[in-house]
Amino acid sequence: MKKFLKDFRIILLIISLIMSFFFIHVGNLRQGVFVQSTRNPASQCMPSEVILTSINDHEITNLTDYYSYVEGISNETVRVRFVQEKLPYFYSKEQTCAFLPLTVNNKTYLGIGVQNLKLTRIDFGTEIEGGVKVLLEPERKLSQEEVAITMNVLEQRLNVFGIKEMPITYVNDLSGNQYFKIEFAGGTIEEVKSLLEQAGHFEARIGNETVFAGNDVLDVCLIGTQSNPCAQVVPISSENGIVNRFSFTVYLTEEAAKRFAEITSKLSEVGIEPNCYLNQTIDFYIDNIPVEGGKLNIACDMKNKTITTPSITGVRKSKKDAQSEMRRLQAILKSGNLPSKLSIVQTEKVSPSLGKSFAKNTLIVFLFAIIMVDLVIALRYKKLKIVLPIIFVSLSEIFITLGIAALIHWTIDLAGIAGIIASVGTGVDDQIVITDEVIRGGEAKEIIGIKQRIKKAFGIVFASFAVMLATMLPLFWSHAGLLKGFAVTTIIATSVGILITRPAYGKIIEKILKG
Repeated sequence: MKKFLKDFRIILLIISLIMSFFFIHVGNLRQGVFVQSTRNPASQCMPSEVILTSINDHEITNLTDYYSYVEGISNETVRVRFVQEKLPYFYSKEQTCAFLPLTVNNKTYLGIGVQNLKLTRIDFGTEIEGGVKVLLEPERKLSQEEVAITMNVLEQRLNVFGIKEMPITYVNDLSGNQYFKIEFAGGTIEEVKSLLEQAGHFEARIGNETVFAGNDVLDVCLIGTQSNPCAQVVPISSENGIVNRFSFTVYLTEEAAKRFAEITSKLSEVGIEPNCYLNQTIDFYIDNIPVEGGKLNIACDMKNKTITTPSITGVRKSKKDAQSEMRRLQAILKSGNLPSKLSIVQTEKVSPSLGKSFAKNTLIVFLFAIIMVDLVIALRYKKLKIVLPIIFVSLSEIFITLGIAALIHWTIDLAGIAGIIASVGTGVDDQIVITDEVIRGGEAKEIIGIKQRIKKAFGIVFASFAVMLATMLPLFWSHAGLLKGFAVTTIIATSVGILITRPAYGKIIEKILKG
């Protein structure tokens, strides 16, 4: 073992396996439901990625129990208890928060997206977990800025109902067609269409008084120009160094501007210029739900003034964070107004039971493929000292690929699983090339011959990788990105092979056959 553990390629393989185990992380079997998002709580004390264990002291054991209890809630403050667990899972924390339920179309939402607890951190697609997949197409070609605004508007609209955080993916094909793909872990096609097609009622309030609503917002500046910088992010100096301030203009009706002046005239001032603000904030609501981060201070110089073009401003540390927050607030203020109308061009529904059946059949096919490959290898070499390393490295390649997918939160769908299966064949093929070259070098009884033949084998392996990469990259963009899962997992798996597992295998088989 010492001669194996002295080689850096083998050490890299071992480290990659250990890290993949922590990325995948087989979780505990505690009861409850996993909270994916918390966008509109009455209290901001409950974060996402926690385990919800009780509502109003009613123990929640799974998703079915959660929905059956939530359906009976109406017009009351809800008490929830959750357990917080974060990497490296060395501690847990319990806390109690309050949420206001929302009933839409006779269905109750708590403003949180939940799912059954998973044994691993690997995300699986709707084909396996069940759910609804929707493909939307804009009526006209959107700029990159408009794409970002569209995604923000859709996300704000969906997050009101606590649907899975960040469910929206922008994809385009080689023909330039643009699409927005949305996957929902639950719900029906009718509910999803309703959520996507509704306008969403937006309000801005000071205290309990409505200053302006969605129909009072004539327009929102989304993209500023040099001659009209109505939306911009600029660096400024502060006590904490250089920060980035965003600002964008909102165009209101005259009636809304007068309401703002009347309501602010009753407020008192707090602080001293230039840090003087009124004693109440202006708060954003969508469908009577407070928007997370939607509380804005009102500068004293805006008190009792009729302003039809107010500027919304804020400060963030990085330019990227400032741009992201500005787009989010722009999306909220535009309410249901998208840069371009979206048409639903495709919907697909997979029931959880059918998803489990898909998962079971896929696992059987996956195991069958590995067994058949192992049998072919066994018949080819008829020596355990050669067959076992090939099997070990192939399984290591799959495990590390899944670890990377868990790390980057890449969703493994059926196309992705097909990509992993395809990479198994490619990996074994490369290992056969390496093994045969090592055997020929050994038969020549020359150490130099072995090393030269390994170099020759890796020349073939790298050429194969280059061809695969050239094949997968067009698939990455083609067909509205729907084959992206296959392309990405194949690229990840073969990259793991070329950088980690196959160099390690070359060293392992060299030492075994030289011995």
